Order: sequence, then structure tokens, then C-alpha cells
Amino acid sequence: MKLTHDELKELNLAKTNVKKILKENYKINKLYLQKQQVINYLTLMINTKENKDLINKFNKLDSRLKKFEEQAAYIIAKEERKNTVTKKTLLGEKKIIKKYNEEKYNEKFNSLLKQMDYIEIMKQRSKIFKQLAKINNEDSSALYKLDSIETEISTIETDALRDYILEN
Repeated sequence: MKLTHDELKELNLAKTNVKKILKENYKINKLYLQKQQVINYLTLMINTKENKDLINKFNKLDSRLKKFEEQAAYIIAKEERKNTVTKKTLLGEKKIIKKYNEEKYNEKFNSLLKQMDYIEIMKQRSKIFKQLAKINNEDSSALYKLDSIETEISTIETDALRDYILEN
């Protein structure tokens, strides 16, 4: 699914504002610090060019996956924003956005990701993960930790982006 130039511009502005907000978030900062520590550990543990290159490729693929996830969250948030209901209250009008429930959101999110190159990049990332696991076979738990941290960061950022778009 392709976004128009204006939509990409709006998405980038929203991402910039969300990053400013998340910079103050203790949990996300802690996760980024843990991620960097794991990467440093992996590169120090097996200090080879091949290991470093694979870790860099792994991180680049993670960033591409994150972009797809952000685009999907943006598209869904725009759809949800269309479901705004205005209710009259004593203090004036109040806008209420009807969000999708978690099941419908996940279904829509996964459907959008299937329309993108997401699955292909996941396959490439999986291959690199297997290669890294072979190289770091003495302690591959660090790789799994890196993967889980990256997933948690992505989830927090995607949810924050969705909430930001719905509020603004």
C-alpha cells in the first residue's frame, strides 16, 4: 500500500513529534540502552567483521520493518479518525473517536503488512538471525534478547504514533 506525498509528509511530522514525546519516556530510553548494550556485547563477544556486518544488516532490516509498521499504524489511525462522533455535553461539544478493538486492529494491521514487502523482509531478517545464531552459538541468548527488545521498542513506538495521530 503506497502513501501519497502529503500522507508521507504528515506521517514524518507525526513521527518527529512522537520521538520528541518518547525521548522523555523512561521505559523506551531504558530499552534503547539495553539494545545498545546487547549489540556491544555481541560485537565484543565475537569480534569479527562478519559478525558486525550481520548485526548491522539485522538492524537495518529492523528499521525497514519498523517503517512498514508505522505506515500501517498511520493508515489505521486515519481510518479510525473518520469514525469521530461529536457529542454535546454541558461544557460544549466533545469529540469521541471510536477506536477499533484489539482484535480488529491486529487483523487490519496484519492485512496491511501483507500488502507491503513486510513478509519478504522478515524472511531476510530470519536468515540473518540464523547466521548470527551460528556465529554466536556459545551465547545466543543475547540475540533473542536483542530481538525481544527490538519488538518491544517497535510496539511502543507504533502505539504512540497511532495515539498521537488520533489525538491530533
